Order: sequence, then C-alpha cells, then structure tokens
Amino acid sequence: MLEFFRSSAVRVALAFVFVTVVATTGVFGLVYLQISEADQKRNRLILEDEAAKSANHSVDELKYAFEVRLTHDLRRLDYAALFGADHKLMFGNIGALPEIPLDGKSHFVAATRVPGSENSLEPAIFVARVRPDGNVMLLGRSLLETLAFRQIVQSALATGLAPMLVLALAIGAFFARRASRRLTAIHDTIARIMKGDTHLRLPVRSKKDAIDKVSHDVNLMLDEITRLLVQIKGVSDNIAHDLRSPLAVVHAQLERGLESSDNEELRAVTRQALAHIDKAMLTVAALLRLADVEYGPKSSQFRTIDLSAICTDLFEFFEPLATSKSIAMTLETQSPVQILGDGDLMREAVSNLIGNAIKFTPENGRVACR
Repeated sequence: MLEFFRSSAVRVALAFVFVTVVATTGVFGLVYLQISEADQKRNRLILEDEAAKSANHSVDELKYAFEVRLTHDLRRLDYAALFGADHKLMFGNIGALPEIPLDGKSHFVAATRVPGSENSLEPAIFVARVRPDGNVMLLGRSLLETLAFRQIVQSALATGLAPMLVLALAIGAFFARRASRRLTAIHDTIARIMKGDTHLRLPVRSKKDAIDKVSHDVNLMLDEITRLLVQIKGVSDNIAHDLRSPLAVVHAQLERGLESSDNEELRAVTRQALAHIDKAMLTVAALLRLADVEYGPKSSQFRTIDLSAICTDLFEFFEPLATSKSIAMTLETQSPVQILGDGDLMREAVSNLIGNAIKFTPENGRVACR
C-alpha cells in the first residue's frame, strides 16, 4: 500500500483530483458571485427607480404610497420615510436617517434596526433623495432575503461539491491503480530478465499508448542484446575452434624439437612455432573482423590479393599437422591468382577448409590444395 501511494501514477491522480476540485470550486464560486451580484443589483435598481418616481409626489400622495408599498405590494419596501429639511422624521417606519449621501443612489448599510424591534439589526440598502420642497425621502430594502438566498446557493454548491470530490477521487484511484498494475508488471518482468530469463519481453497491448511504445522499444533493445550475445558466443566458439589446429601444429613442432639433440634444429623449430603463434593471433583478429563484417560488407577495405600465395602459406602451416596424423598433403597452385577481397578473412576461410579436411580425413589419407 505504501508503494502504491508513493507511485507516480497516484501522484498524478491526486494532482488531477486537486485541479478538478479547484476548477469546480472556482466555477461554483463564480456562479455564486454572479447570482448574488445580480440579486443585489436588482434591489438597487428598484430602490433608485422608486426614489426617482416619487420625487415629485405631494406629501399626502407620498404618505399614501408608502402605506401601500409597505403593506400590499409584492415588491414592497421594507423601509420608507420622509424627513424634513432639518432631517427630523415626518412619517415612516425608520426613526433616523442613516449616514449615507443624499444623492438618489443606493448605498449599503451593514446594520439597521428592524422596524418594530428594539434589538434586531439587519443589513439593508438605502436610497436618500432630496425633494424639490427640501424634504428628504428615504427608501430601503432589507438584504435578509438576499443573504438567505446566498446561503441556499452556498449549501447547494457545497452539497454538489462533495459528490464531485468523491467521484474525482474514485476516478483518480481507478486510473492510478490501473497504471500502477501495468508498471508493477513491467517492473516484475524486468526483474526476471535481470535474473537470467532473457527470453521474456515486456507486455505490450494492442492499443499502444506512451508506456506501450516504451515497452516496445525496450523489447527491441532486448532482442538486439540477445542477438549480440549469440554473436559473441559464436565468435568465441569460432576462436576456440580455429585455435585448436594452430596449437596442435605448434605442439607437434615443439615435440619434434625436443626429440632432436641439435640446438640449431631446436632454434629453427622454435622460430616456426613462434611464427605459427603469430598466425594464430592473426586468426583471432580475422575472426573478430569477420564478426564485425556481418553487419554489412565493408567493400571499401577490399584490395587485390593473391589466393595462390595464401594457399602456399597455409600449406606450409598445416603440413606438420598433417604429417603427425599420417596424412599426405599436396599443393597444386598456379601463381598468381589475383582476386579482390580481404586478405585476412580469405586466409581464415581457407584455413578453416584445410583444417576441417585434415580433421576429418582418416589416417593414411590424402589432402590436396589446388
């Protein structure tokens, strides 16, 4: 479980949940502000319109209108009063002018005493306008309904946010678990490959996404590594096979030298053995070059070589081995035989032919180089 929560997939899922919650909360908040501002703006426009329409009414008409609007109108006023030029109340349901400009514009007042109550306060919007006769008309509307509406919207948004959060967490956990299983399978396969199961390959689905593409590339890399390992093994086997004959020749020559009592002959045999060792080293180098050429022929390195000279040289090299096995070895060449190729690789190819011929020819047999 700890590994699950530490995985990158879980972190991505949690980031997705966080971004989703932030974005949804931002959208909900924007909706809430738009609704709140729209309702408050509507109240302000109503009050300013009422104040403008009532500015030229007589005092009696204004008093009657206030009574009607305060009691029977669906768009009723919560506060309505007329104050004299000295700001003393003439009639209305509010005892004193709030501290707002007398400009006919709506203004917010945070705490206003509710009509008919001694201690209750509420926020409200007021419009104060100076009439032509010098009196001040005051209209107001409570914001309790607006605040209650805001609370309803807030509750609705919060109620909708909780399921959305749970759903986002569920979706994130599902995809995180799914990705975690795939990564776990890839990790386990890699661990088995590292332990020696080189035939295994990473799982790849038919619908390839980014992980599948990476797995496919890793599988191609594993195929190439396997091919290179097989090639290295083949080169090693070829080196071991091709060194067997030269070492046998050197062994036969050294034995012959040890049986001789002539120091000069011993030196000659030693020189021949060293020459054969040098040729064996050339054989190893040629095999390595041959493995390199398997990627593609490097014709730019080809040059004119004499095949007859190569056969003559190899005849002298293998004759002691053939003699030790009681095999008659003859050389029939027409010099020169010019061809275009790699001298070292050609020498190695002909050497393999002669070596195999000596190896599989029975005693008292005959090997001819033509």
